[in-house]
Amino acid sequence: MTIVMFVIVLLLAVAIGLYSRVGAGKSTADFLVGGRSFGSVVVFIMVVGEVYSIGTIIGFPGGVYAHGVGFAVWFMGYILLGYPIGYFLLPLLWKAGRQYDAMTLPDIFRGHFKSRPLELTAALVCVVFLIPWAQLQLTGLEVALNGLGLGLTPLVTVLIGVGISLVFVLLSGIRAPAFVSFLKDFALIAVILVVAGFVLNKVPNVATIVANANIGSVHTTIPGGAPMLNTISTLLFQTIGFYMFPFVVQAVLSGKSPVSIRQTQIAMPLYMLMYPFILLTSFFAISAAPGLTGADTNLAFIEVARQLLPDWLVGVVAGGAALCAIVVLAASALVIGTLFSRNVLTNISEAKQKPMTKVVIVVYLAISIVLTLVVPTIMGTLINTAYYGLTQLIVPVLLMIFPTRVRPGAMAAGLAVGALTAIGIYLSGATLGGLNIGVPALAANLLVVGVGRLVAPSPTPTRSLAVRRRPLPADAGTPARPTHHKARKVSAS
Repeated sequence: MTIVMFVIVLLLAVAIGLYSRVGAGKSTADFLVGGRSFGSVVVFIMVVGEVYSIGTIIGFPGGVYAHGVGFAVWFMGYILLGYPIGYFLLPLLWKAGRQYDAMTLPDIFRGHFKSRPLELTAALVCVVFLIPWAQLQLTGLEVALNGLGLGLTPLVTVLIGVGISLVFVLLSGIRAPAFVSFLKDFALIAVILVVAGFVLNKVPNVATIVANANIGSVHTTIPGGAPMLNTISTLLFQTIGFYMFPFVVQAVLSGKSPVSIRQTQIAMPLYMLMYPFILLTSFFAISAAPGLTGADTNLAFIEVARQLLPDWLVGVVAGGAALCAIVVLAASALVIGTLFSRNVLTNISEAKQKPMTKVVIVVYLAISIVLTLVVPTIMGTLINTAYYGLTQLIVPVLLMIFPTRVRPGAMAAGLAVGALTAIGIYLSGATLGGLNIGVPALAANLLVVGVGRLVAPSPTPTRSLAVRRRPLPADAGTPARPTHHKARKVSAS
């Protein structure tokens, strides 16, 4: 019965993916950003669908199991603090997207700063640090399906995830992940509430669950020193980088108005209401499934589901977990293909961008398969790794909003130095006394930008994205002066 329910959930997702082709156009803009026509409901589901990935039901419980409540404070805290930033920032990015006919964040940088080096550097940073995010989805998928006892080999598991993700993207571009996100989010919330309900049925007293989780450990407190420094520095660092993920920006650029973007930010905190239920299940797992270590801590939520749920519900959990991974993996693959075809490669015409994007998607997913099978990692580590580099993008974004005399070349150098610093510290294994690796990397980024501003300031300040030069209708469907990727003209600075 477990397999039957699992297959039903996936078949329903595939059916929705096929339905997404209805009304889909054939242009590159329609394939990559839905023709910029999505309303507030679709944009909302897309953004939350890509923020709340399989890390929510696999990585979060595993992190709490391994590291205690400090992991929960970080995980929930940076998301909540990120929402107010998004309320003000995302409409500005949407405005820039329309003004510069952009489909990616590097597109926006190119249009605003007129700099090919900055565009290319930003695109490469996005590509490199999105690889851990794809591995996160496939690792979570493997953990979920094998942990639930479906009897699939790791290779078969990741091939299922990659195969369905590929079908979604090739069917209708961004539309398929957007439409399937409706089912995915319903399944995500249902799975969390159902498992928590069975936990409370087993142990009705929440205080007892928390007390049992604290036996012989410090899971319910955050120790001072390095653990506290790590929790706070990671929380603050990832708050400012929360909306720098390329697939979130691409989802925002698919919206049809700034009003729809703001509406998504008002409603998104409601999703946080599910976290107390996940935290409850995570605490229960500490005493109900003792002895998990290393990458096996990712099994915390799954072990609870297997112990408490009937077979048919286990199949629903497996299907919901799979969709959480597949939808986000499809969105990540699409944005990687977009970055390569529009920003990394040069002189690619609009007509050729779509087929080139599909080729890159296949390569990206193949690399993700290899990494998942060869380098298994704790999921919380993969989340952090992606943020180390992607948060560096906040610097040129802020320099778009606030007028400055920093040259684009200095911004590009800052991005490169910040990303390389993060990679270097990560590979060295340095702990920095608990300080998040991304903090010194971001400091290095800012130092390069500051030195560039002092040594070789731009003769004129860049214009501010926050100042509207001319009225733009809320439902503007196309940019006033569209540009074409092939004919772009940028400076070498």
